[in-house]
Amino acid sequence: MARDEAYRKAEKKIEEARRSGETILSLNGIKLTELPESLGQLTKLQSMDLRNNRLTTLPESLGQLTDLQSLNLSWNQLTVLPESLGQLMQLQSLELSHNQLTTLPECLGQLIYLQSLDLSGNQLFIT
Repeated sequence: MARDEAYRKAEKKIEEARRSGETILSLNGIKLTELPESLGQLTKLQSMDLRNNRLTTLPESLGQLTDLQSLNLSWNQLTVLPESLGQLMQLQSLELSHNQLTTLPECLGQLIYLQSLDLSGNQLFIT
C-alpha cells in the first residue's frame, strides 16, 4: 500500500525521536490518516500530541508506550479506541474531544492515574 506524505513525515519524526530518546512527540496537524506501527518503539515517550489529524483508528502498538503521561487525540475522526489504551498505566491526561466516538472501552477504568479526560464534542450518550 502506498504511503502518503503525512505518513512518511510521521515515520521520519518517529525514527528521529527513537534515535534521540525523545520524551515528547508532536505530530499535530500533519493530516495523518493512519499511525505507523513503529510508534510502539518510542517506549520512553511521556507526551504525545496527535491533534488535528484525520485518524479513524489507533494501532494496538500504542499500548507499548507505558511511560506515556499525556496523550492528545482531539480533532480527529476516531470512532473506536483500542483496548491497548488500558496498558498506558502512567497516563494522567487524555484528550479525546471532537472525534466521532459513540462508546468507550472498559479499559479506560484501569487508568488509575488519569486526572483529566476530555470527551466533549463526541457522540457519546448516557443510557
